[in-house]
Amino acid sequence: MKLTATVFSYGPYLAAFAFAGAWLYRWGILRNQSAAEADDIRPEAEGALALGFTTLFLGHLTTALAPGAMRVLLADPGRVTVIETAGMVGALLFAFGVGARLLSRVRALREGRPRQGSAVLVLGLLFVVCLSGLYLTVAYRWITVWYAYIFAPYLRSLAVTEPVTASIVASPFAVKVHALLVMALGALWPMAGVGLDEIFPLRAVARRYVVRADARAHRATAGAVAEERP
Repeated sequence: MKLTATVFSYGPYLAAFAFAGAWLYRWGILRNQSAAEADDIRPEAEGALALGFTTLFLGHLTTALAPGAMRVLLADPGRVTVIETAGMVGALLFAFGVGARLLSRVRALREGRPRQGSAVLVLGLLFVVCLSGLYLTVAYRWITVWYAYIFAPYLRSLAVTEPVTASIVASPFAVKVHALLVMALGALWPMAGVGLDEIFPLRAVARRYVVRADARAHRATAGAVAEERP
């Protein structure tokens, strides 16, 4: 077996074991210590993170779980263009939000806040993953079709512990690098000491929306009361 095929046959499982080991180490030995809070990012960046994460997650998950349906959908070039455009917008939004998070963590590290180094490392790696994904979208037309025909079958073969690596081994170098970066990110993520809210701040976005809605309702009520006064 060639080295590349070996890496893609066993690498995902090693990354999963590394994830489990790192999570157990942080939860058991480090008593679930988290990175100290960093400064909040702007509401626009939080919204970009939430929207971009949702777009990318749903796109990747749908293709992985229902590759046959996606192949039928992707048979029409017009639909492919729409899906590619939506994916590009989602990736740009997510990269913008991740970049904002990364800058916030870098500032916290420079200020000497505890346990920031691993968070900076992992978020930096996530930012590189975003950039590599954007590069694939620009450099290789119809990358969604590539994912449906190469990555989705590969992921499904991993799920049944019978890795089929021929297609991904034959893929361009940039595609393989992107896959390896995702494996490294998965293996290292628990060491960051940050929660999912770091990259998917849905609660913060929803809370801000509720606060704004309450403020508008309060102003409307106050205005109505003022109009009723003689």
